[in-house]
Amino acid sequence: MNMDNRIKPPKLNPGDEIRVIAPASAPDMIKLSRGIARLKKLGYKVTVGKNIKKLNQRNDLAAPAKDRAEELMSAFKDDNVKAIFCARGGYGSIHILSLLDYETIREHPKIFMGYSDITALHLAINRNSNMITFHGPMVASDVDDISKPSFKEFLEILSGKSDEINIYRDRLIKYIIPGTTEGCSMGTNISLVASLLGTNFIPDTAGKIFFIEDTDVTSGDIDRYFFSMKLANIIEQFNGFVFGDFKAIFDREEPMPSIEDVVQKFMNEINKPSLYGAPFGHGEEQMVLPLNAKMKISDEEPYMELKENVVD
Repeated sequence: MNMDNRIKPPKLNPGDEIRVIAPASAPDMIKLSRGIARLKKLGYKVTVGKNIKKLNQRNDLAAPAKDRAEELMSAFKDDNVKAIFCARGGYGSIHILSLLDYETIREHPKIFMGYSDITALHLAINRNSNMITFHGPMVASDVDDISKPSFKEFLEILSGKSDEINIYRDRLIKYIIPGTTEGCSMGTNISLVASLLGTNFIPDTAGKIFFIEDTDVTSGDIDRYFFSMKLANIIEQFNGFVFGDFKAIFDREEPMPSIEDVVQKFMNEINKPSLYGAPFGHGEEQMVLPLNAKMKISDEEPYMELKENVVD
């Protein structure tokens, strides 16, 4: 899709309606209630998708795929809804990609936020609706993040009052390959990106900056995901790379290199500007990361800069 045809969602204003949906796994209702109460305390009207209240779960999934797709499309079509926040990730977002109407999403743009398994939806919407979306805290999974003073700074970005995305200013970020580069952001869960190779739900990687994180992975998994992308001839097309927080699985019986060692190896081969240890992903800190947005990365502070307004 043409860079110049990208769609920016309207900004979020105080008192606006936020719709909370569960497009993947079912949320913990107690945690979800706490997250919703926090959003209401911040001055927003909060409504929930129909599947959250229905006892229609399938295994750990919030609802059958058709119902989860309808819940998401209903939120986009509802003109009263100004932002869509995901309750949690888990698994299953990939099931609904072919059931969504991307032209309707493009015609009804709004802030869409989540991460982890929600990456599948970010990639598909970025590719097929060409809309900017947001990697950011989820209502049931990240109640503590929503309760932090820093969340108000996230909201400043969504309301168009700030372009300061890295609010964890004291966090030092390492570089693997030094340098500065610009490009549109793409990401973030590398296992989801690798899972969508060869489909119509993954954006063109040429000139992009790849923001990468994952959870419950071994270094062998990361190696395989990278090599899959290498075999597909897309990994070399990125302008740069930013690695966030990983939750790694260690097997004491079968020693493996660290994830950082595997990343270092691939980055040395590709030799493009690359940072390691940015505050996003499955760690203690969760920056808001606009996806499909023009950004600049550097081995010196501020490390990551937004180069455009991301809301209208």
